[in-house]
Amino acid sequence: MPPRWLVSGASGQLGSHVVRRLARDAPGEPICALVGQNAVGTAGVEVQRVSLADAIALRRIAHAFRPTHILHLGAMTAVGDCHARPAEAEEVNVSATRALAEAATDLHARLVFSSTDMVFDGDHAPYRESDPTHPLSYYGRTKAAAERVLAEFDHTLVVRIPLLYGLPCSTRPTTFSQQLTALHNRQPLRLFTDEFRTPVWLADAARALIGLARDDLTGVIHVAGPERLSRYELIARCAALLGIHAPNLIPVSRLEIAAAEPRPADLSLDGAMLVRRRPDLQPGALRAAVVQPPT
Repeated sequence: MPPRWLVSGASGQLGSHVVRRLARDAPGEPICALVGQNAVGTAGVEVQRVSLADAIALRRIAHAFRPTHILHLGAMTAVGDCHARPAEAEEVNVSATRALAEAATDLHARLVFSSTDMVFDGDHAPYRESDPTHPLSYYGRTKAAAERVLAEFDHTLVVRIPLLYGLPCSTRPTTFSQQLTALHNRQPLRLFTDEFRTPVWLADAARALIGLARDDLTGVIHVAGPERLSRYELIARCAALLGIHAPNLIPVSRLEIAAAEPRPADLSLDGAMLVRRRPDLQPGALRAAVVQPPT
């Protein structure tokens, strides 16, 4: 019996890449894509429209589809929205995770959950998997809470993923795609020079998630890019790859911009565990392909 894949957040920037890769590389493996309002954009994939806030519906869909693998990639990710609507963030990011973990247990399925580098405070980078979490935002707190939920269940893996770049497979706009448009149009872009991440290309993140789902590793693992970059450095490098000379980039400090919650200074992840366990899944360095449409 081939694997059966249930993918939440399937129309998002990461989920759309995961679904596209699964459908391309394993056409005999059924896929059920859970989406909100946006389309998946991949032929031959079963689509179920559901709110992640509806735990009963999530469990019902999972039991009806009977997956062997659940990739839980859906979340409320906008930091400002989570701060403004904490009850909704709790339902979407924590309760949904518990519902899918319970369904996975009932079905003897493996669950892989995409978490974030924002479970850390930014003061002690680079962060290893064993380092204590201390999120500064409500978004980060909900993801850390979801990680604790999954620690109660067997056959689960938490994959912490940093800032992602690249073009999505769906038509849903992303910050990165909007930044590329601004670059092409010579519009000003205000970018932090003092907020550091270990960015990963969307396609590399999708490949790593699927590979880790096919593995039997449990617990927590980091998927980290090989370079520590500020947002300013990331977009400046993309401009160079595009051949855009003297882009209209305005360097700013994260401390100059008012925010309801503090911004972590350095969320760089240590990806050594992935290199040891699955060197074939290690993300690559920034490349020209990041500015090309996905295939």
